[in-house]
Amino acid sequence: MRWAILLVGGAALFRCLRPWVGGPENFAPLAALALCGAVYFRSPWNWAGPLAALLVSDAVLNLHYGQSFFTVNTVAAAGSYLLIAALGRWVGGHPVWVTWLGGALASSLVSWVTWLGGAVASSLIFYLLTNSVAWGANPAYDRSLAGWWQALTVGLPGFPPTWTFLRTSVISDLLFTAIFVAGIEWSARRHPGKVRPVLSAAPVR
Repeated sequence: MRWAILLVGGAALFRCLRPWVGGPENFAPLAALALCGAVYFRSPWNWAGPLAALLVSDAVLNLHYGQSFFTVNTVAAAGSYLLIAALGRWVGGHPVWVTWLGGALASSLVSWVTWLGGAVASSLIFYLLTNSVAWGANPAYDRSLAGWWQALTVGLPGFPPTWTFLRTSVISDLLFTAIFVAGIEWSARRHPGKVRPVLSAAPVR
């Protein structure tokens, strides 16, 4: 529980402070929190924690930018994080094990590849869903396949291209997923029984 509260609160605070401390858009730990929290947190924290961090930080940022308390983008992001949480449950429940490499070290390396692959998939889920909703909700986009492609690539004039948000999301999701998994696994080994380790949870077949 303490891990859950610490990570949820830290993720929300990190995102809220970005407008004041600077940094690229979409560089935030929330998707990584949804991915990893789905496995390591107890229910209902495994999905409610990341969702709460999103709603609180979105409300703060929307008020800062003079927008409504919650917007259609908040709903799209919430849907994305619920899908990412489902992906996290699948990743944690289906670790990739190999026999021809052999050894615990090889298995851990492959498990890391699985986790980081899940981080990239999380970025794609968030990118596709939120930009598709923006295309459907924003009248500046043409309601056509070309307009949808515009929403996924260059976006609207006067704003950074939307593909750059995907690039930033991939970098931040990879980084924060690695930090979360490494930190929680380290804690699980130092304090057995407090947190369930995942990287070594299944035997090598």
